Formats: sequence, C-alpha cells, structure tokens
Amino acid sequence: MRYSDSMARSAEHLRAALPLMTKQRAALHPTSYAVWYEFVSGRNPRLNQALQIHTAGGNTLDEQQTWAMYREHVCELDPALGGRIADGFSQVLDSMAASAAQAGQESARFDTSLSAWVEQLLSNPPPQAQADVLQELLCGTREIRGALSDLQQRLDSSQGEIHSLREEVQRARGEALLDALTGLANRRAFDQQLQQCISAPMADAAQAPCLVLGDIDFFKQINDSYGHAFGDRVLRAVAQTLKNVAEQTAITEQAGAIGAAKAATIAARVGGEEFAMLLPTGNLQQAQAMAETMRSSVAAGRIRRGDSAQDIKRVTISLGVAQMSAGDCAETFFKRADRALYASKHTGRNCVTVLAAA
Repeated sequence: MRYSDSMARSAEHLRAALPLMTKQRAALHPTSYAVWYEFVSGRNPRLNQALQIHTAGGNTLDEQQTWAMYREHVCELDPALGGRIADGFSQVLDSMAASAAQAGQESARFDTSLSAWVEQLLSNPPPQAQADVLQELLCGTREIRGALSDLQQRLDSSQGEIHSLREEVQRARGEALLDALTGLANRRAFDQQLQQCISAPMADAAQAPCLVLGDIDFFKQINDSYGHAFGDRVLRAVAQTLKNVAEQTAITEQAGAIGAAKAATIAARVGGEEFAMLLPTGNLQQAQAMAETMRSSVAAGRIRRGDSAQDIKRVTISLGVAQMSAGDCAETFFKRADRALYASKHTGRNCVTVLAAA
C-alpha cells in the first residue's frame, strides 16, 4: 500500500471510516481499517464495488470476508510471502541488535581497562611496570579492534541481507501487479494508474488522459469450440499485440517529447477477455488511431491450434475510446469508455467507437 494523503485528508478519511467499521461484524483491527480507509478515500474502485455488493441490503462483513477483501483488493504482497519477508527483517534486526550489544560490552570493558592503565602510568611506576602496562594496552587495543572489525563484518552481512529482502519485496510487488497469464498489468495496477491520472492536474483538456477498452469478440464460443487451453493462447496473443502497440507508442512519445518526460502508456488485462490501454497524455484522435491499430493487428493475426496445421477463423476485438473530462472520477471515466465498447459490441463488432465527453 502506498499513501500520499496529507494529515488533514487522512484525518477526514479516519472520521469517515470509523462509523463504517463499527457497523461490521469484524473486529476493529488494522486490516479492517485499511479496507474501510481505502473505501472512503475512493482510490480503489474495485474494492468499492465489491464492498457495495457485499453490504447491499444492510449486510455486514465478518472477519473472513474482511480479510478476503484485504487480500484481494488492498494487500500488494502474498500473505505467506509477506510473512517470510517480515520474519527475515526481524532476524536481521535481532542479529544487528545482538552485534551492537556485544560491541557495546567490548567497548565498556576496554574503557574500564584503559582508565586503569592510565592511572597506573600516572603513578610513575618502575620501567618494567610501565612496559607491562603498555603491553596490556597494546593487547587491549588489538582486542577492541578485532571486536569492531567483527561488528563491521556483521553489519555488512546484515546490509546485504536487507538489500536482498528489499529486492524480494520489490519483485513481489511487481509480480502482484502483473497478470500471470498474459504478462500485462493486472486490474490492480490499472486501477492505481487510473487513479493517478484522475488525481493529476489537467492543464489542457485536449491533452487529457484517454482510455481504450477492448473485448475479444465471441470469446466464449472460442473456449467452447477449442477448449480453455486454446482460449488462453488467444488471450496471450491479443495481449502481445496490445503490448507491441503500447511499446511502439512509447517510442513515438519519447521521440517527440520535449522537456519533462511523459508518463508511459499502460496496457492491462482488466477482466476475463477484456483489455485496456491507458494513455496518460495525448488526444482523442491519437487514442482512436491506436485503437484502430490494435483492432487491425488482432484481426490480421492467425492463431494455430497446438497439434493442427490449420488456421482457425480469425480472432477479432471490439474497442471503445473515451477521453477524461473535467470533473471525472475513475468510475465515470471508465464507464464512458465501457459504453463506447458496448456500442462497438452491438454495432457489428470488430470496430472502434469513440465516445466524446458529455
């Protein structure tokens, strides 16, 4: 979870979340608070939709349902993996604390011995006694140097372990935002990027973010006729086409960019056979052209069955395009693109429909 709310805004969310939490059958614990904080903040449309469904008609969430909401819509890490990482950090911290405590004991012992040696030398002892004291001082210095060297090695080792754990966290977060089948961004990653677009100030309405939604035509028939394994192959092929279009768009944007870098176009799988392309900057004509490139590329492709030399009938995709307008929230922006997609599905499929802002 990543939050950037100010103190005042987070306090508002707290006041709004607490009454909702107290109505539920789940205890008032941090997990429940995280769920309802996300709900009142409006940053997580998928969570809000799921909560509205589960609490319709006065229903309330129990512990199991609350944890399910948290794992599916809020938590970025697999709980088991998160536990292992937490245990790893705990072990590293315990090791560092033990090393620091040992170094402190060694330092205190050396300090006591040093005071005694200084007192002996100040008492003007005989030459042999002075030599003995200096020898003890030399031995003590070597011991404390060895203890500090050992501490440094342990700290270096702990730093390496922390670096490895940090990389594991970053890798897990990345995996949590990817669709396992297609390799595209998943719905959670898409919702996060969409919320960022909504939250960013709109300097020029003509260059506002655009959203392209696509749905594979007659996908159920493909699954029924050729099996789900082949259906998965179709999903991966369409996803690769979208990825190629997004990458080509990124190259074009970089070539024409002047000054600050633009946010990258994101390609995502947002449903079973539904895909999305989010253009943080651009214009409606560019988004329409991209959608048409996606449509024609998918329609031109042919996907073979694994053990068959024959091509099946071509796969097509219907698309809807919309541009964000002032006052849009994530839900209204998405719904407008969805209406455009719905229009394409009901006017012949394998086409692109652009729905201008109201």
